Amino acid sequence: MGKILALDIGEKRIGVAVSDELLFLAHPLTTLQWKGFKTFFAELESIIDENNITELLIGVPYTLSGNISRKTNDILNIIKKLRNRLSIPIIEWDESLSTKQAHNILHRSGKKPSKQRHQIDQIAAVVILQEYLDSK
Repeated sequence: MGKILALDIGEKRIGVAVSDELLFLAHPLTTLQWKGFKTFFAELESIIDENNITELLIGVPYTLSGNISRKTNDILNIIKKLRNRLSIPIIEWDESLSTKQAHNILHRSGKKPSKQRHQIDQIAAVVILQEYLDSK
């Protein structure tokens, strides 16, 4: 059985989290810097190959009322491009408030979120993935 990879895609950074092989727990993996789709895709392919990934979960930032914003459209366009290039299933997951939850987690652990931007992105990806795993 393979693992699930989760992405929290932002304008500057992409938080990456991975499940364990039993699909119970999400773990932070890395934070990628956004350098355009071509570089992102190459880095993503490498992560997928190195980690035995069989599904890709991508957080989609719907508004709190469930509507589509400019950022939602940007992420949906990235997902469309990935579906044309990857052979593994891609699952869309509503990631509303995942970054806020990541901020709260860091704050409770005594760290300043403003100084931990790379960790916020990873933790947001963990939140997205853990919510998905818990829903199964």
